[in-house]
Amino acid sequence: MVEPAHKGDPYVAEPDGRPRATVAVLHAWWGVTPVIRRVCDDLAGLGYVAVAPDLFGGEIATTAAEAMVLRGRRRSRPMWREIVESIGTAQRLHGAKALGQVGFSMGGHWALWLAKQSQPEIPPISATSVFYAVRGGDYSQSTTAFQFHLAETDPFVSEKSAGRLERDLVAGGRQAEFFRYSGTGHWFFEWDRPEAYVSDAAALAWSRTVSFLDRHLPGR
Repeated sequence: MVEPAHKGDPYVAEPDGRPRATVAVLHAWWGVTPVIRRVCDDLAGLGYVAVAPDLFGGEIATTAAEAMVLRGRRRSRPMWREIVESIGTAQRLHGAKALGQVGFSMGGHWALWLAKQSQPEIPPISATSVFYAVRGGDYSQSTTAFQFHLAETDPFVSEKSAGRLERDLVAGGRQAEFFRYSGTGHWFFEWDRPEAYVSDAAALAWSRTVSFLDRHLPGR
């Protein structure tokens, strides 16, 4: 079944003190799950304003079939506009203009799409960490550093597509880190997917993400 999560507003987690930056957490095709909210909460504990735009209007899928239905619904406006509006609101309210992204699967694709854009309504992005997603193309206009966390065996991410992305990033002059995690498949970070979750790999990927954001987003 598709379970209601909340009313569909972005999930926002705030730090106790002055924020160091804003981090957009872009969800997979499951929706804004407890995993996504926990990522936001953990980032807030590190001093960031974390915002998870809800692209499914408060619904959460529990199966791949339900997720495909949610992802394929007709929309009155594109997902990227919802993402950008959620980010802009968080930045204005909290005064944290520097921006990073953490994207999971479908959300990783959106993070990479945003990182390639140059239109004025999309804010500059300094750091993009992506879990099990790749997207080729022209990255020459990008302003972000990249980090990728890829599974060893993944039906959604082929070695060929990952290699093409690496070449595109080099051609675009972008800095990128690629990590591949032995014994993992798609969704290895997400503890609510017990058939795929690998705790050691998830912990290592998270520590690398935290270090990456710390390096590329300014301090307070």
